[in-house]
Amino acid sequence: MFTIKSDHGLSEAGYDKIIEWARSILPEGNRLKENFYATKSMMKPISLGYQKIDMCPNFCMLYYLENAEMTECMTCGHSRYKPGTGREKTLVTYKKLRYFPITSRLQRLFMSPRTAEHMTWHQSHDAVDGVMVHPSTAKRGNTLIVCILTFQLNQGTCVLGCV
Repeated sequence: MFTIKSDHGLSEAGYDKIIEWARSILPEGNRLKENFYATKSMMKPISLGYQKIDMCPNFCMLYYLENAEMTECMTCGHSRYKPGTGREKTLVTYKKLRYFPITSRLQRLFMSPRTAEHMTWHQSHDAVDGVMVHPSTAKRGNTLIVCILTFQLNQGTCVLGCV
């Protein structure tokens, strides 16, 4: 249900109405949560976190690590915070970046034996000579992926991919 809400942009009130209807047709003693708040509270301990990082509205820099205390962009000079009326207790930034660490997400994929099997298929499958069933069996495809990785590693970036 939580996925349906996010996929279709349902409001909390809409989600609650659907849950109310579903609970009315389910037998007594069902374990379906009664509203969005209860569902969110249940999901919080198992959810994967993210980190909010302030950034320049012109995409010049991130206010992160050694730049975390800066209040103006060192490239364009734009202010980090929106101007306030003086009554606000907290400063509001123009833009935020949400960083989702990949390590915990990959670990989550390998927790289930079924998804772990799919994640390692490219390495453990049996290749039949003359039949390409996946680009990992193609000599030219592997060369292309290695070339892209080599090029991008030289540029200081990295692409997650299967070789």
